[in-house]
Amino acid sequence: MSPTIHRTSIWCLLLCACLLGDPSRGRAELQPDQVVILANAKSPESMAVASHYAARRGVPTTHIVLLDLPLHDNLTRQEYEESVVVPLRRTLEAKQLASTTRVIVTTYGIPLRIEAPRLSKDEKIWLAEAQSLVKASRTRLEQLQSAFEQVTPGSPKIESLPQNSTQEILEMARTMALLPRVDQAWRAAVQHVRQLPQPESGRAMQELFQLTLHYGGWGILLQKEAGVTRPGFSTDNQTMAAWRQLLEQTSPYWAGLGSEPIRSQRQLVYRWTERLFGLRGVLELASAEVDLLTYNYADASLDSELSLLWWDRDLYPAAWRWRNPLFQDSAAIPDDLPTLMVSRLDAPTADLAKGLVDKALEAERSGLQGTVYLDARGLKAKDATDTYGVYDQSLRDAAEVVKQQSEYRVVLDDAEATLSKPGAAPDVALYIGWYKLRSYEDAFTFKPGAIGYHMASAEAITVHGRGERGWCKNALERGITATLGSVGEPYLDAFPEPARFATLLLTGKYSLVEVYYLTSRYVSWRMVLFGDPLYNPMKGRSRPTADSAVSLPLPPSERPLGDLPARLAQKHQEQRDRMARLVKLLLSAEAGSARPAR
Repeated sequence: MSPTIHRTSIWCLLLCACLLGDPSRGRAELQPDQVVILANAKSPESMAVASHYAARRGVPTTHIVLLDLPLHDNLTRQEYEESVVVPLRRTLEAKQLASTTRVIVTTYGIPLRIEAPRLSKDEKIWLAEAQSLVKASRTRLEQLQSAFEQVTPGSPKIESLPQNSTQEILEMARTMALLPRVDQAWRAAVQHVRQLPQPESGRAMQELFQLTLHYGGWGILLQKEAGVTRPGFSTDNQTMAAWRQLLEQTSPYWAGLGSEPIRSQRQLVYRWTERLFGLRGVLELASAEVDLLTYNYADASLDSELSLLWWDRDLYPAAWRWRNPLFQDSAAIPDDLPTLMVSRLDAPTADLAKGLVDKALEAERSGLQGTVYLDARGLKAKDATDTYGVYDQSLRDAAEVVKQQSEYRVVLDDAEATLSKPGAAPDVALYIGWYKLRSYEDAFTFKPGAIGYHMASAEAITVHGRGERGWCKNALERGITATLGSVGEPYLDAFPEPARFATLLLTGKYSLVEVYYLTSRYVSWRMVLFGDPLYNPMKGRSRPTADSAVSLPLPPSERPLGDLPARLAQKHQEQRDRMARLVKLLLSAEAGSARPAR
């Protein structure tokens, strides 16, 4: 998958760009009493790991929450909601921890993955309806494109853009590939007709008016820049005024559509979508519904889903990954529900899981020693959409960041081959690289406190299975202190960009879990972080630089939480009110006298 990624220059990274916050303000350090630890009540080893972590980090024992969960890696979505979300929310509220908990630690024995939801009977009906609307509206829009092209004889035919991998997954991506072609044909037709002499232009404008109404509805006709009017038809007359008023009245409520399935008055909503926004609007809305209800990509790691503990399922799309509100490029949304940070103390054995905090504390006391290894492939980014090239350049940028901000010895391998030979990477302090898929290469020895990740798919599909060759299980087995990976195909942009990750880590201003969430683009997805969330090996050890006074991203732990149950209830009420007001306005318009003439 190749989403557009805006590259951050090495100098911006060194200056800690994407700046938020006030440099003169002291930073609140993430505290043990902001951490809640989850353990599996059916696993003595899980409870032992939880108790060990609480003792070593000073987390109050009242912050350990026992959940009754099966002893395997997978949960169904129903099991997750009934056995994790409901009891965890209830416990946090009962212990008065809901408004103070920033971090959740999952432990050895807590399941790793959540399966995709199953469609309800109603959802199956809605999906079939939306798919039918997509098919019909797409066909009619392609016919409209041909009709617009016929209005402009001699103009070159507008070709389809090359398909990208997003279009293989998302209906909306396929829609967004079609609509610019239709729009370009429409604009060319408008331009052509406006240049025709009378009376030919009058007849052509009449035809174009009807085609435009089908394409973009009254919404597009009311745009002054559209330049399409019916001959003898003033934009100030009563009919246009009525349509304009209806659009103005309903505009605040259309925006929420597409973020959840339409649960009632579906025919009414789609009928007026076509009248107000044409076939274009119908296709966009139906495509969004198809994506919301197609669960082929709705599985996730339990930890990533748990970031949205306070978000009910109908408040975000489980069908695909969700933008991470804590990502350093994301603007905070006032009164939004919080995103929690989640890290996992898990490994092939419970003793290794306990060792993650022990080694983290050792590195904090003595300093993280060793060498930084960055394994690039020599790829050059063609443009901002070339994700492989962008990430490979980020590895080279990370090498410069480490050299500028620390005393570490840096080894940058910029060749296609990976670090693979035994002993090729001794004494690792930090490793980031790629690309060997689920075939761990025993080239590394890890210093206590070592952090590293390998950018390849499904490297965390299990950390317990015998014979598993993925990076996470084998790196944990060989002594790494913190790592991350995916439980399925995450697509490359789900990994933290190496230069961003290294930049924030080396400041010593953020704990491991904060660095991860500030540099990760998605939650409710397939990524998982292993390690002590409070681990900060560079605290008090970062190299002072000329840009030390420059402000840094606001730590996620400083974002306000508030009364979470009340905010959740408010979100649902806002959602209900928005839909109810839209339906009321549309029913009023449909009633007769309030309905604008077509």
